[in-house]
Amino acid sequence: MKKIKGSLSKPEPTVLISIAALSLCALLPLRVYQVTTLIDPETGFFTENHFTVPLMYALGAIVIVTLTVLSFLNSKANRARNCIAKSASLGIISMLTALGLTYDSIVSVLDFMQLNSEYSVTAHGVKYSAYLTQSGAAAYMAEGITGILAAFFFCIYAVSCFRKESKLSSFSLISITPTLWAISRIVLRFLEKISFVNISDLLLELIMLAFMIIFMLTFAQVVTGTSPEISAWRLFGCGLPAAVVAFIICVPRIFLAITGNFELMVEGYEIEFCDLALAIFIPVFLYNTSTAKKTAEN
Repeated sequence: MKKIKGSLSKPEPTVLISIAALSLCALLPLRVYQVTTLIDPETGFFTENHFTVPLMYALGAIVIVTLTVLSFLNSKANRARNCIAKSASLGIISMLTALGLTYDSIVSVLDFMQLNSEYSVTAHGVKYSAYLTQSGAAAYMAEGITGILAAFFFCIYAVSCFRKESKLSSFSLISITPTLWAISRIVLRFLEKISFVNISDLLLELIMLAFMIIFMLTFAQVVTGTSPEISAWRLFGCGLPAAVVAFIICVPRIFLAITGNFELMVEGYEIEFCDLALAIFIPVFLYNTSTAKKTAEN
C-alpha cells in the first residue's frame, strides 16, 4: 500500500478542498432544479425519471470516491494532527456551529415532548418503553441531549482557537458527543418507513450523516490527542464528502425559502442550520489545520 501511495502524486489539502468546492458548481444547479420541478413536496418522491436524477447521483459518487482516494494518497492529510489551528475565523465558525447544534437540540426536545404527550392518546396497549423506541421519541431525546453537549464542546473548541491553546485532552469524554449526536440523527432517519432509494432528501441525509459520524469521531480524537497516531486522512476523506452533501441538502432548501416557495419543501426536511454550519466548519477547519504552522506536543 505504501508503494501505491508513493508512486502517485499527492495533492495538497487546498487542492482537495478546491475539488470539493468545484464539484458543487455542477451538483448544486442540478439539485436546485430537482427540488423546484421534480420532487413531490408531500411525499419527497421524484415525480418523473428525469436525466438529472441519475446524473446527480453519478457525479456525486464520482466526487465522493475521488475525494476519499486522493485524501488517502495525500501525505499531509495522512499525518496525525498534534495541534489546534490558531484562527479567529475558525473560532467564529465553531461558535456558529454550536448555535446550530443548540437550535437543533431545542427542536428535538420539543418533538420529544409532543410525542410523549401523545402516548396516552395514540398508543393504547403499548408499553411506554416500546412506544418511546417505535415512535422515535427516545431518539429525539438522545439527539437533544447529545446536541446540547456537542454544542458545549464546540464552544470549548472555539475558545481554544481564540486563546491559541493547543491541548484539549481533558475534554476527551465530551468530545465524542458530536459523534453521538450524528448517530442519534441517523437512527431517527432509519426509523422512517420510507423507500430510501426513491426519497431523495432521506438518501442524501443518510449519506451525509454516515460520513459525518466518521469525521466527528476522527475530529474528536485529533483535537484531544486521544489517538496521536490516528490516520488523520479520514478528516479529509470523510469530512469533505460530508460537507459536499450537506451543501447539496441545505442550499436548495435555502433557495426555496428565499424565493418564497416554502410549499415545495418536503415535510420533515426543512432547513437544518446545524448541517449548514457544519458544512462551513469542515472545510474551514481542514484548511486551517493543514496550512497552519504545526507545533509539536511536549
